[in-house]
Amino acid sequence: MKAKDIMNPKVIYATLPSNRQKVLQLFKEHGISAVPVLKEGKLVGIVTRKDLLRKIDEDQLALLMTPNPVTVSVEDSIEKVVSILSTTPFRRLPVLDGERLAGIITVRDIVRKISEMNLNIPVKKYVSPHIVCVWEETPLKVVGEIMRLSNAEICGVLNEKDELVGIVDEKIMLSEALIEDYLMKSTQTSSSDTDDKWSWDGMRDLTVRYFEVSVVKLPSDPVKKFMKSADFVYPQTSISKCARKMVNDDLDCIPVLDSFNRVAGIVKDKDLIRVLLDVQK
Repeated sequence: MKAKDIMNPKVIYATLPSNRQKVLQLFKEHGISAVPVLKEGKLVGIVTRKDLLRKIDEDQLALLMTPNPVTVSVEDSIEKVVSILSTTPFRRLPVLDGERLAGIITVRDIVRKISEMNLNIPVKKYVSPHIVCVWEETPLKVVGEIMRLSNAEICGVLNEKDELVGIVDEKIMLSEALIEDYLMKSTQTSSSDTDDKWSWDGMRDLTVRYFEVSVVKLPSDPVKKFMKSADFVYPQTSISKCARKMVNDDLDCIPVLDSFNRVAGIVKDKDLIRVLLDVQK
């Protein structure tokens, strides 16, 4: 299997010269969180919502984008793609055919492919025991602080019987509309690169937030008012079934329960895709 077999060939891209507002319009119009940047038909960079947040005073795309992004070739193996995505902060890679931008491949694309492969390998090898959980009556703004301090991408919600009754993720924490409004109207100085440990960098950059920014407000209502239904897997759940749940529920992480239906850990998409490296060994 090669990159060309999984990539999305219909790439939305920006071209130089351009500016912040045009990039934001692309994000909003197409429901995406990053775009490759072309100049005279050649790939020269990539820009994400995180870039726009970190350089809030900059308007020109040439200075907003990350230049010379990591890329793969259409003929590169999926194992090479997985190796890069599972060991770097990247969640997407531009795919080149020579010097031409031929497509883009994301972590979600690979998870979707795994969901179609009928891999019966138990997911237990890819479970992390580190998961944050809160009581269902915890105020959402407190949950936000807990997730920020623990750098958690997802949080389990428990009832008084210690049962998993829901989950909250970064997209629930804050609507994209608030970030859009902040990006368009704020004149504050952007956070420095050293502030990354206080920011959330997951969920495909869809709702990157800096909770230090006063414009971002979370309600005090109990988290149970905002949580999603609690989908989960068991350690013996197959890799492909786990992947299908993640795709169907639009999750980048999914809780894992033990034989007593207690929360035992979490499966992250970047860990799950490593199965494609393991099956080749």
